[in-house]
Order: sequence, then C-alpha cells, then structure tokens
Amino acid sequence: MRKVLFAALVAALMPAAANAATWIAACYDGKNVQYNQTIGGKGVLYLQKDDGNYQGLALTQSSYDGNVVCGVADDKQQPGGGLSIKVCADKAKNTITMKFKDPTGKGQSIDDAAPYCNAAVTVH
Repeated sequence: MRKVLFAALVAALMPAAANAATWIAACYDGKNVQYNQTIGGKGVLYLQKDDGNYQGLALTQSSYDGNVVCGVADDKQQPGGGLSIKVCADKAKNTITMKFKDPTGKGQSIDDAAPYCNAAVTVH
C-alpha cells in the first residue's frame, strides 16, 4: 500500500515541484502512519482507519532545518478553524512526532511534541 501511495504522490507532484526534495517517513513499529512532505510545498499525512483504508490529511510545511521537516494541518480543513495538528519527520533520529492541539486552548503547546513512532525517513 505504501508503494501505491508513494507512486501517486510522486506522479501528482512531478510537474509542480520537479526540483524539490520529497521526504517520506513511514512508521515501522506497528503504527500505520506515513508522512510525505515536499520541501517548500505541500505535505500529506496518511492514517490507516479501522476499516483498513487510508485517509489523507493535507499539510503545509511549517519548518525545515535539513534534519527535521514539519507540517501543520491546513486551517480550512479543520472544523472551527485553527491549528490542530503538527507532524514532523526527523531523519537523524528516524522518528515521526505528532502533536494535536486542544481546540479549547488547554494543554501543552503544539511545539511540545513527543515521538509518535520509529520511522524509516527517506529523501527523494
């Protein structure tokens, strides 16, 4: 399934981002999550649902330092608006971090994300 998702993403991004690197981070410790991010462009977070199908969430790149790339959910997709999720792929630590923000404003900052899973992080 991951190869199919990757092929579809590459095909969709080729004309728009021919020279941009695409990061692909996929959990390998039992969690069915994949985060794809084109540097300077759009990203997608794929989550496996209970029925076995995958759901994609569009992300916008929020930061990049050469070792870690992060994306945030597009405000327009969220009920009531507002930043609700931040996802980062760290190629040095081989992890994906995710942080959900409480829409009421309670709880930790969205930047205080802990590792979500161990992941294979590759750059294409």
